[in-house]
Amino acid sequence: MGKHRRFVIDPQQISGENAVITGDTARQIIRVLRLREGDMICLLDGLGNEHSALITSTSKDSISTRILCTNCCMCEPTVRVTLVICLPKGDRLELIVQKCSELGISEYVVVHSERTVSRLDGAKAAERLSRWRKIAAEAVEQCGGARVPDVRGVIEFPEMVREIGNYDLALLAWEEEKSTGLKEVLRGNENARSVLVIIGPEGGLTEDEAALAKSAGAKCVTLGRRVLRSETAAIAASAVVMYELEGEL
Repeated sequence: MGKHRRFVIDPQQISGENAVITGDTARQIIRVLRLREGDMICLLDGLGNEHSALITSTSKDSISTRILCTNCCMCEPTVRVTLVICLPKGDRLELIVQKCSELGISEYVVVHSERTVSRLDGAKAAERLSRWRKIAAEAVEQCGGARVPDVRGVIEFPEMVREIGNYDLALLAWEEEKSTGLKEVLRGNENARSVLVIIGPEGGLTEDEAALAKSAGAKCVTLGRRVLRSETAAIAASAVVMYELEGEL
């Protein structure tokens, strides 16, 4: 299936051996890529399955296909990593979602913390979440994955802390931690299959926030002697977690 163009679609668009593609994906296939009846494509249902499909007909805004075979993607990681991001300024979260989706992150939780500069709520938050989910899907299409990470939020920091106990391991990257390294903690928890990684905002987390997370079971770790930008910290921490617990990037 790797030779065919890959497209993430809603699993509800699949009915038995047939799939009807609509919306932006259909327009990309027809107008940009100019694929036509008889061409083969690979459909990703976002749940880990790859469907090899034959285009049977096209119209202005929809494509009908017949699914010839379905396989479970073998390149999905066995460890599930949830990345908590305190909302950064500008479009930095777009970069984080794109690159960390390529690395195999399973889920993103967007959080407001005390020092978060940008704030999102209501319709604006819904619009941005939709944008981030689209970026995650495009990253999965490009990198050969098949399971699309969810992006949820925007929630407050204390609400996120209440979820810490749901994971085998929770890591808080905190610039005030000087002794406990990320590699050390990961190698002491090599059997963890679900991991929460918390990355603070540009101004860092407060001592009260760090204490709250630690009291809920998170382990504070340092990412090194240098102070990293939030997007650098997120990508670097994700890569290290995947390398240590999954055995590959």
